[in-house]
Amino acid sequence: MLNWKNTVLALSMAGFAMAPALAEETTTKSAANQAAETTARDGATQVMEDALQALKETDAAIKALADKKNDEAIAAIERAVGKLEVTLTHNPDLALVPVDVKTTVLDTALTPEQINTTKRAALRLMKDHQLQKARMLITPLASEVDIDVTYIPLGTYPLALKSAAALIKDDKVKDAEAVLGNALATLVVLQEVQPLPMLRAAVLIAEAAKLSEKADRTDKENARLAKLLDALDAEIAIGKALEYDTAEAFEAFEDQMKDIRKKTKNGGSGEGFFTRLKEMFTGLSSGPQGSAQK
Repeated sequence: MLNWKNTVLALSMAGFAMAPALAEETTTKSAANQAAETTARDGATQVMEDALQALKETDAAIKALADKKNDEAIAAIERAVGKLEVTLTHNPDLALVPVDVKTTVLDTALTPEQINTTKRAALRLMKDHQLQKARMLITPLASEVDIDVTYIPLGTYPLALKSAAALIKDDKVKDAEAVLGNALATLVVLQEVQPLPMLRAAVLIAEAAKLSEKADRTDKENARLAKLLDALDAEIAIGKALEYDTAEAFEAFEDQMKDIRKKTKNGGSGEGFFTRLKEMFTGLSSGPQGSAQK
């Protein structure tokens, strides 16, 4: 039977032992990482202020009802409905309106070899019916920006607010509180996962593409281009180990990198060396995954 404690310890120590030794490489990755995270956050759907205010007014209405201030509750609901109607006026085809955006960065320090070793260890644990121990190994295997966007459903939320206002006017406060509570429960959270290796690679590609087009590169620039290509290979290898796309997709990335290396060898230059690789990286993410907010 696999010694789980020793396995976890060995993998943890290996992470320290195989950390990047060169300060320049660490700085390059850090800069690419920061730019990649910024790109992911900037790409998240922007919060619409009117919808956010409608949500705040809903909370104000619930509080007013709890304080037995029915008139204030109705006023808050009417303001909330007004805000959402403004949103609908400007966006008549909008089904969901964002009210909150949160991002979480998860970035493993393991190398591709260590990731694959960890996966094999987890598989052995699962075969031994030790799921929870395997989970502890698998959970940290991520390098991504998770973007969670909370939305108000415009098809049902305004109707619920109007219904609550009518109930308050009929002195059915408890029913109104229930309707408002249910309305808040219909908020939808969609998560999009942006793989950091792919985002970092896109940042590296932008710089490498510029250098590859320069016909009179200096020795220093050739060395810099070589480092960028090495860093690109490393990011692709991490993405492959973490299975952020199919094996076939990563084989295509690797083939493109081999082609680029041939074309840039011995100072070779030209336009369009990275065009295909850029296209292949476009739209790489898990896509939005939805759930109702609890």
